[in-house]
Amino acid sequence: MHATPETLHQAAATKLAELAGKTLSPKERIAIPAQEMPTQDPVVRSRNMNEVALGYSAEQAQVESMRCLQCKNAPCVSGCPVRIRIPEFLKAAAAGQFGEASAIIRENSLLPAVCGRVCPQEVQCQLPCTLGKALKNVDLAVSIGRVERYVSDLHRESGKQAAPQVKPATGKKVAVIGSGPASITVAADVRREGHDVTMFEAFHIPAAC
Repeated sequence: MHATPETLHQAAATKLAELAGKTLSPKERIAIPAQEMPTQDPVVRSRNMNEVALGYSAEQAQVESMRCLQCKNAPCVSGCPVRIRIPEFLKAAAAGQFGEASAIIRENSLLPAVCGRVCPQEVQCQLPCTLGKALKNVDLAVSIGRVERYVSDLHRESGKQAAPQVKPATGKKVAVIGSGPASITVAADVRREGHDVTMFEAFHIPAAC
C-alpha cells in the first residue's frame, strides 16, 4: 500500500517529538524506525516524467540522522569515495542544523544534491554502516544519501550558496581528465589552492597530453 508523504511526515513528526531532548543510547538509536522515502502515487507517476522519489521532510531527515550510532571509527567514511565526514554531518542534521550539515558535506563534495540521488550508497557508505550490520540488512543502514539529498536541496533552495574561497593565484596549471564526481572534486580542491584548472573529457584528450 502506498504511504502518502503526509502520512510519513506526520509519523516522523510524532517520533521526533518523542525523542526531543533525550540523550539516546545505541540501543535506543537502533530501535528508531528507518524512514521511508516519500514517493509519488503510482497512478500519478505513471502520467508524468517527474522524480518518483520526493525527498524527506525536515522531520524525517532529523529522525533518520538520529539513527546514526556515531561510531568512533566511522566505517561509513571509508566507504565514501570523497571521504565526507558523515557522522559529523548526520549529527548536525539530527539537531536540525541543516546549514551546518550542508557545509560539512560541501567540504568534500560540490555535487551533494546529485550524489544524494545517484550514488550507489548501498555498496559504498551504507554497506559498512554499523547499524546496517547490527540489523543484518544494508537496507536498514542509516539512509545517508537521503539525508544528504535533503540538506543539499534545502541549501540550494535557500539561495545562500556561495562560491568556495580560493587562495591567491600560484601561477601553476593542472589538467584534470574526466568530468565525473571524483574529477570535479579534484578540480575544485586544486582550484581552492590557487592553481588554474583545465578539465578534459576522457575521450577529448589533446594529443599533446
